[in-house]
Amino acid sequence: MIDLTELWIGILTDIRPQVSPQIYDNWFEAALIPCMYENDVLTLDTTSRFVCSFISKKYTDLLETAASHVTGRPTQVRLIYSTGGETTPGPSVSPAAPSSAPSTPAAYHPEKTVSAAPASSFKVLEEDTIRENQEYDEPEWAQTTLEPVDTENPDTYEYESISLPEIRSAKDITPPPAAEKPEPAPAAQVPVSDGLNSNYTFDTFIVGNSNRMANAVALSVAGAPAQKYNPFFIYGDSGLGKTHLMHAIGHKIRENFPNMSLRCITSEDFANELIQSIQDKNPESFRQRYRNVDVLLVDDIQFLENKEHTQEEFFHTFNKLYQDHKQMVFTSDRPPQNLKKLENRLRSRFQASAVARITPPDLEMRTAILRRRSQSEHIEFQNDAINFIAANVSENIRELEGAFVRVTLQAAEEHSPVTLDIAQRALQDLVQASDKKKYITIDEITKAVCQFYKVKYEDLMSKKKTKSIAFPRQIAMYLCRELTENTYPHIGTTFNGRDHSTVMHACDKVAKAMEKDKNFRTMIEQLKTRIMSVDK
Repeated sequence: MIDLTELWIGILTDIRPQVSPQIYDNWFEAALIPCMYENDVLTLDTTSRFVCSFISKKYTDLLETAASHVTGRPTQVRLIYSTGGETTPGPSVSPAAPSSAPSTPAAYHPEKTVSAAPASSFKVLEEDTIRENQEYDEPEWAQTTLEPVDTENPDTYEYESISLPEIRSAKDITPPPAAEKPEPAPAAQVPVSDGLNSNYTFDTFIVGNSNRMANAVALSVAGAPAQKYNPFFIYGDSGLGKTHLMHAIGHKIRENFPNMSLRCITSEDFANELIQSIQDKNPESFRQRYRNVDVLLVDDIQFLENKEHTQEEFFHTFNKLYQDHKQMVFTSDRPPQNLKKLENRLRSRFQASAVARITPPDLEMRTAILRRRSQSEHIEFQNDAINFIAANVSENIRELEGAFVRVTLQAAEEHSPVTLDIAQRALQDLVQASDKKKYITIDEITKAVCQFYKVKYEDLMSKKKTKSIAFPRQIAMYLCRELTENTYPHIGTTFNGRDHSTVMHACDKVAKAMEKDKNFRTMIEQLKTRIMSVDK
């Protein structure tokens, strides 16, 4: 029988060189606890339900590969979260059915906490900043900042701060069971002035590495308003989906808690309504409109800067809603600490929020967005055309959708499906000229490798493991990783459904061979040049 401790040490030793130090420290060594090994099944306990769900989706294959390598036979890895009395990872929110669904959620009481990762991996706000105003008593969890950290592998990601409270059922505010739900109100009675955009829902929100944490917290907020992450502060550059995610929260709350009053507005409109109420000599009406809602969603909060009177009014609105345990969600193009022209007392409250950052989408996410839109609009797109757009428009989602429209208009004018040629002509002014070819496909790389090594394409993609085929295949995988933005899993799928660990091994082997053999390195560089010069 294999000793559990020795098995776990062996697995960690096997995994350490395959991931970055940050990922190894936060997601393996600190977050996982060996629990049991029986009948070729290794059970690992986790520090929180979020960690359990995340690692289950992201790293199960890597753990099972390492475990099988150490045990010498196929080993299954099972992750659990037992701290909260549960033995399997559950969904982000699992509402229970209460006897009634009050419109105002109860206050969050942090009686139950989860184990935290090492202090070195967290970013804690300065105590004097948080407590600048003594009348404002933030809960302990509010000091969490969720911000993605770039790593050396684009297909992996982590967060500087993951000390989040456990996502639990909101027993006091969840809607009644389906069988007990009252008949829906007539269409004329459904409020239409909440400011929500009907197109911005969770169903239409594409989730990727750039927004996964923000989406997870948003779902939790929508499932249990004011119970956990309140206020919730989302920030990122323009056009990355902040507004979409905020409106999605509103729609989901509307669906789950129809009796709650909700208002979604921009900070600019907030200021304009305040001015109008002063002109009308009716400021009390304005205050009642915003201080008696159950959910307040404010977009582009940075526009409150330099508006002293508006900030004063917003400050008191914020305090009233917070004291009444009402959910607030804000978006901004900058993190709270960079809103320098806000009053300190207001900025400190934003800093004490649960803060999540949205970053520019990676290649796979951009491709998924384009595919989703082409399918929803029933437009025929060739894969090469989608790949070309995704590879050349990378700043933000708004520009990506603009490029999509330009290409479809070009195709409609020519009465043709969207081909690579049409995409290239439609976006020629967006694609900057370069000495190197900017857009390279996996197909071009594999064909170039086949020609260089005189190997059939079918053999390169086959399961054959003879050296004359396996080594060119590894070189092709390495070049796909070097010359494209595709992730290890995507490359593995392209090579006849191989596992991502196979691609990682191939890249590592070729890289080490290049370090040891100068002639081999020169040959690889020549092959790179040949591939990049195609259609130059």
